[in-house]
Amino acid sequence: MPMTLPSTRPHVPTPAGGARAAASRWRLAVLLVRPLARAIDWAPLAAVAVGGAAALALTGLVRQPDPGTALVALRVVGTLLGSAAAFALVDPMSADLDAAPAPRWLRQALRCLLAGGAAVGAWLAAFAWTLSRLPDGVLFPVGDLLVEMGVCLGVALAAGATAVRHARGRQAAMASVVVQLLLVLATVLLPDEVRLWPPTCGFGAWDEAHRFWLAMLPLPYAWLALALRDARR
Repeated sequence: MPMTLPSTRPHVPTPAGGARAAASRWRLAVLLVRPLARAIDWAPLAAVAVGGAAALALTGLVRQPDPGTALVALRVVGTLLGSAAAFALVDPMSADLDAAPAPRWLRQALRCLLAGGAAVGAWLAAFAWTLSRLPDGVLFPVGDLLVEMGVCLGVALAAGATAVRHARGRQAAMASVVVQLLLVLATVLLPDEVRLWPPTCGFGAWDEAHRFWLAMLPLPYAWLALALRDARR
């Protein structure tokens, strides 16, 4: 008995098709950068950057900052910049997915990159200015301090991304401020034997604390990746 073959073959994705889809997503992301940069609420980030710069400048005019004071100031500025960056995740288009030219996760990821990059840039500028005011030879490791700032930024963005899934407007982004405050209080109030914010660069529990922060660094960004998923598919 002759065997009849099916007239159509099941569709199997090809490597070329996947490459074209990836290239299309990259082109869409590039096209979205300019309109998203205009749509982001930059006011909180600008206010923190200007206020932090003014505070550092005034401190430098009054007297040469000592390393301990400079360390605390940079930590405060980094925490506030992280919280301010989370306000960029407030997306008026998220309530109307049909009108959006791109999926929600892509818009939110680009908002994180733009605001997070601006926050890191502002913090690095504050670090460079502070370092220029300190006495020569003072130990002030940018890598360790940047890890601290990266954890704070990741926690703020993840908390903000989670909140804007359930609420609208700036009040949703305020969740990042609350979470940041709880994080700082929970880690500052630990016993002296467990110091996660050593007061002196390079001494005491500095190395142990920063090994901890480095190990924790991926966690808030994994949380952020989960929070950026599309609400509906």
